[in-house]
Amino acid sequence: MFLTIKKETYKAGDVIFEEGSYGTAVYILGAGKVEISKTVQDREIIVEILGPGDIFGEMSFIDHSPRSTTALALEDTVLELVDKDYLDKEFNQIDSDFREIVTNLVRRLRKTTQRLVSLPRRDGKRVSGKISISFKKADDFFKSYIANLGEGGLFIHTTKNLPVGSLLDLEFNLPDSNQAITTKGKVVWIRPQDMSTKKMPPGMGIQFIDMNPNDNELLKNYIVKFGSS
Repeated sequence: MFLTIKKETYKAGDVIFEEGSYGTAVYILGAGKVEISKTVQDREIIVEILGPGDIFGEMSFIDHSPRSTTALALEDTVLELVDKDYLDKEFNQIDSDFREIVTNLVRRLRKTTQRLVSLPRRDGKRVSGKISISFKKADDFFKSYIANLGEGGLFIHTTKNLPVGSLLDLEFNLPDSNQAITTKGKVVWIRPQDMSTKKMPPGMGIQFIDMNPNDNELLKNYIVKFGSS
């Protein structure tokens, strides 16, 4: 069991650390969801979506290099910070030759990750037709609404997830307002059936993209009006 010294909380959309920054903190994800991403040729590549119990930040602790990725809270998140003195003590007790092996593995992993995300990729596959989402009441809408990458998004409860990066057309109603939003969306994370719970059902996290200004303003006004009620 790791020795932790404090808890840190982040709101959906908060950056925990940025690619290229310096830091040796190691985190245990207590609650929420964290996106790990890299920027390649001005394009953001999602490397992994982390959930409760996952550990991250360990690579910079081991090789003291800048952060190789950006960590972003996809929802309200609680992190436990592992005691650095404890980690230093435990790591330094390892045989020096074995420490060198671990450090080399981390460096190799950095290089491998960089090569993989730099490979030419096709644009996300466009899903034909529209996905219509119906919310019966405002409470249902706000339970599904998430902040994602500084923009709006939705969680679609489904067991038929699309691959991360898939593009689709969305149409959803704004309950209690008789108004509808039509926009494009991108699958940014998925929760398969075998990783779901009652509180965290299977489905897809969708980021809104290319929402027209009128619908964007409509959505913002709706959230201000009904979100505080």
